[in-house]
This record gives sequence, structure tokens and C-alpha cells, in this order.
Amino acid sequence: MTVKIYLRAIRQGDANRLALFDSNRCGDINDLTTNVYPGDTVIWKLDCCSGIKSITRIYPKEKDPGAFEVNAKPQMLCKGFKFQLEKGVEGTANYCIDCILCDNTIVNIDPYIRVLPPPPRG
Repeated sequence: MTVKIYLRAIRQGDANRLALFDSNRCGDINDLTTNVYPGDTVIWKLDCCSGIKSITRIYPKEKDPGAFEVNAKPQMLCKGFKFQLEKGVEGTANYCIDCILCDNTIVNIDPYIRVLPPPPRG
């Protein structure tokens, strides 16, 4: 299955933030936890009129020997990033997204990906 995460720049007070929402119908500001299953594909894309010039990098926040690492690869045609989870992974990984907004401001946030147990076969 493919889960898409959409990004949009917003302003809260004096701070730049990222509104994130995924194809699981979950959303949050700067702190989304996306639920996926082993073997799923995750794609990060800019929302329409996102206010973001580009996603520059998606990478693991910290080295955790017990967790999987989110090392997303850029996708040139959609200006997004893609990550394929391995089968058999489990747990939650904290990762970072670096973006450049349309006004050239750099924004960095650190959401999560949570791998759920495989759904029961029936």
C-alpha cells in the first residue's frame, strides 16, 4: 500500500510551521504520526499552493539501533520524496524534513512514522 503525506507551510504567530496530512486522513501541525504497515511505500508531496519551494531532505533524526531508519529518496517529477519500508520492520521512527519556503526561509520539523503489525488475513 502507498501512504502519501502532504505538506503545506502555515504561519502561527511569528513562527513558520508545516501543516502535514496523510492519506490515512490524519493531520497535524509539525508533529504528525503516520501509521503504515511493513512493506508499505511512503511518499511526501507538496500540497497545492503549499507555500513551499522545495523539500530538500528527509532523513533519520537520530540513530536508534532498535528502530528502522527513514531514508527517503527524492522523486524528480513530483518534487517529492519516496521511502519503501522493508517487510518485517516494526516500531516508531522519528525523522526530519527540511524545506525551503517560497520566501527562502528554511524550516525543519521532526514527525514520526509508526509501523503497525500486519493486518490479519481473513
